[in-house]
Amino acid sequence: MKPLTLVIATLALLGIGATAASAQTLTPDRVQYALDMTDRRIDQAEMVLASVGNDRARAELDLAINIQAQAKSVFASAGTDLRLLQRTVALTLEARSHADRAISIVKGLPDPDRVRMQLDRTAEVIDRARQAIEECNNERARNMLRVGIEMQTRAEAAFGEGRLLAALQLTMSARERVLTALRMCNQQENQRDRAEQVLRRTSEIILHAQDVVAEHTDERAREALGRAQQLEDRATDEFRQEHFEASIRLSLAARAAAYRAIRLAGGGL
Repeated sequence: MKPLTLVIATLALLGIGATAASAQTLTPDRVQYALDMTDRRIDQAEMVLASVGNDRARAELDLAINIQAQAKSVFASAGTDLRLLQRTVALTLEARSHADRAISIVKGLPDPDRVRMQLDRTAEVIDRARQAIEECNNERARNMLRVGIEMQTRAEAAFGEGRLLAALQLTMSARERVLTALRMCNQQENQRDRAEQVLRRTSEIILHAQDVVAEHTDERAREALGRAQQLEDRATDEFRQEHFEASIRLSLAARAAAYRAIRLAGGGL
């Protein structure tokens, strides 16, 4: 992960918006909090490895300790310098990831890098889908998007607390909900297209029926044509209200009535 992305990730874990990577938000106190979180994670890794002989895990923990020491050294001279504060955050997050990896190796948990990759992927899915779902006239889809975003927030928090399995499960569930909401909206868009096609074709058939019935005096044909026009008007109203299923159903009924008028008038289909 790139340094600025690391900074933004940490800010998110501290409860700050992703746009907050600025001098006004990345304060020494917040950076100190990030350092303290990493210290606690290293202590946790120390306890986990205390009774286990695992060279890979020990190497990861040693690396975490060394990088954390670098982070503290940079922070000691940072003051309010934004560049050095960002560097501190990048280093401490890197140290934390190695501590997480040490714990994962021993406990058989998901690799932190894999979990971070899945979290980032879900965030990208949410960013891409958000506008389409919010503009979609489907309350169920919008509710599902909100649930997905809440679950992703919980996943980020779980990752920050070192609960890797919970973070992975939450982010995968969040992504599935957002993708389902997007499919619901796409389905609705497909229904709109079909409703437009049905309305257009029915209008053409009614126009043909009007020409055929105009040449005959069959009252039943005129009544059927009038019924077709009424149904098509209702279908158009339903379409304007984005009730696409009702619009299609009414328009097909109008089409059937128009066909009946043509038959009664002795015209061909």
